[in-house]
Amino acid sequence: MEKITSKNRRHSSTKILGIVLGIILALYTLSLFFMIAWGMMTSVKHRLDFIRNIIGFPGNGYGWQWNNYVTAFNSFSVTVESGAGFRTVLLGEMFLNSVLYALGCAIASTTCACFMAYLTARFPYKFSKVVYAVVVVAMIVPIVGNLPSEIQMSRTFGLFDTFYGIWIMKANFLGMYFLVFYAVFRSVPKDYAEAAKIDGAGNFTVLFRIMMPMVAGTYFTVLLLNFIAFWNDYQVPLIYLPTHPPVALGLYKFNFASSGSLSNVPMKLAGSFLVLLPVLVVFLAFHKRLLGKIHMGGLKE
Repeated sequence: MEKITSKNRRHSSTKILGIVLGIILALYTLSLFFMIAWGMMTSVKHRLDFIRNIIGFPGNGYGWQWNNYVTAFNSFSVTVESGAGFRTVLLGEMFLNSVLYALGCAIASTTCACFMAYLTARFPYKFSKVVYAVVVVAMIVPIVGNLPSEIQMSRTFGLFDTFYGIWIMKANFLGMYFLVFYAVFRSVPKDYAEAAKIDGAGNFTVLFRIMMPMVAGTYFTVLLLNFIAFWNDYQVPLIYLPTHPPVALGLYKFNFASSGSLSNVPMKLAGSFLVLLPVLVVFLAFHKRLLGKIHMGGLKE
């Protein structure tokens, strides 16, 4: 009787804790939606309307200022130094630079981590353990002071200020996603590879025709996450791509613009939502991939 009572108490406590956590998460989610809605409303306000009415809908005789987006689009520019002097990079070119930078770096980083994790997981040699240990240590120990040497090396090998150069520099396997791929490949039964090798398949055939299709869901999920991370990155392009600024760098400088028409909150939010639009499209197109679970097939008995 006492055991049943104790079990019921634990069940009640767990249920109450779940309800409390659910309420907290619901409030947190609502706060995020509120900030997005507030930002969208504010982006179409007049600057004087924003001063008098910070939270409410646009109005007060000023109306909805949709031309804020037109002004932000036309004012979105970055001046860079080139061989012939200085030139102005507009928003269209910055979007193209962002696609080349984010997509290329995402493919290079994801593919390198995936292949190295496969080799480490499926070929358990002593060097595989060394690679795994290096990844873990690199995640724990902060690496500081290497920026000047990286810049000098990139200049020496002709990688500085080129897209293919930054792709090569981002083709590494260090990071959390290596551990993700490592765990996925370790969970795949060896029977698949052994059955393929009995039929005469080599290591490359096993990798590209057996293993990669099985982890395709994980690969494309990591690829999307890396793409979004690189799309929002402005520090690396600022250092290594000085003449090819991405849209994230343009937004960084746009937010510090001090001219009269751009130095107000509604205009800066309009520029921010212009940069958000491509990522929002990617999320809506692949939200099931980003939010869904990763399923893997197994052997049927």
